[in-house]
Amino acid sequence: MNNTRRDFFRLTAVPVAWRAFETALNAAAARSPEAADESYWQMVKRQFPLDERLIYLNAANVCPASRLVLDRHFEFLRDFHSNPSFQNRDKYVEMRETVRAKIARMLRVSAEEIAITRNTSESSNFIVEGIDLKPGDEVIITDHNHPSNNDSWKMRARREGFVVRSLPVTVPAPSVEKLVADFERAITPRTRVIAITHVTNTTGIQYPAREIASLARGRGIHVHLDGAQTFGGLDVNLRDIGCDSYAASVHKWLMGPLEAGILYVRAERIPRIWPSIVTAGWSDDLKGARKFEVFGQQDDPKIPSIDAAMDFINLIGVPAVEARMRALAKRAKLQLKNLPAVELRTNLEPELSGGVVKFRLLNIPTKRAYDLLWEKYRMAIAMTPSGDSEGLRFSPQVYNSMEEIDRAVAAVKEISG
Repeated sequence: MNNTRRDFFRLTAVPVAWRAFETALNAAAARSPEAADESYWQMVKRQFPLDERLIYLNAANVCPASRLVLDRHFEFLRDFHSNPSFQNRDKYVEMRETVRAKIARMLRVSAEEIAITRNTSESSNFIVEGIDLKPGDEVIITDHNHPSNNDSWKMRARREGFVVRSLPVTVPAPSVEKLVADFERAITPRTRVIAITHVTNTTGIQYPAREIASLARGRGIHVHLDGAQTFGGLDVNLRDIGCDSYAASVHKWLMGPLEAGILYVRAERIPRIWPSIVTAGWSDDLKGARKFEVFGQQDDPKIPSIDAAMDFINLIGVPAVEARMRALAKRAKLQLKNLPAVELRTNLEPELSGGVVKFRLLNIPTKRAYDLLWEKYRMAIAMTPSGDSEGLRFSPQVYNSMEEIDRAVAAVKEISG
């Protein structure tokens, strides 16, 4: 077992289930867990307090936290409320820096470029509100951006007079080359920002962020990436991607606490982004991205639970998490694609997709199908009731089993006729 694992279990009060997890990790220490090793992933699944009657396939919205994360949060929540003195709360300063460093290592960036926020929406809005733009400037987005990276730009544009150009989305995506070419054609001398979603929550398209960032770099265009569907799900290397900012949540694929997010801003860009919230604790001397963390009283006990979520995913290994998540999503896509009454709306190609699986039933209204899957099969999924991204959405994570995927698809087959 490597030192990280030893230190983790030595310093953490672990329940019996975690002792078994430690033993299994020790046995697997010389190798990365295989995506198809069901016994290993069943052991991982047991670390979550999920209702055994529930088929939970909604990681793109919110993930359950592992028992370790919950235990850590409850422990520090009790401690906080038993002694809310400034002296007792001082310990969170160092804890926050530890978490910042772990997030930075996972994303291959500097700790000075990471801010700990409350969710993806807040992080994206720091960028939306913080970049200097003037009438006539242009921002390029896509129709399938999340509202925090779509409507937010449009609202500011209405107030200040710059232009937002939204690119239509073809589903499934034709190719990486076509996605890049669409942005290349849209760029003009007035383009100041490209704001895209890494993997869309609507139809699961993975945008070629590195290629788009490369297009923008030589033109001085700021590239903002919504990473809500990739942070903790994919092995994200922001240095390699080359974007200028990246927003994500902890409560999705990272399987951490609620109301916690991250914001990466490339070091050279930090001085050019105005903080949109300033209150007690603000100073011109704040280093790096910490200037985006001054927004009043915070839930300090969530900091050690973010730390626990980082430890949990690092114990498994982010590449192994991605491989397992992709294997689950691929199994779902291949089975759904073979159902005659189902239209798969997510790409099969790994370079064009992640863990989000979107599909539409051809002979039953989407809302009716959604309700039936909950009422008859206790399936917790997501739905888009209408529009160009209409359909049902599966988004599995490491707490899911291949057997659950098979049951879920069988349920879809049964209600679709």
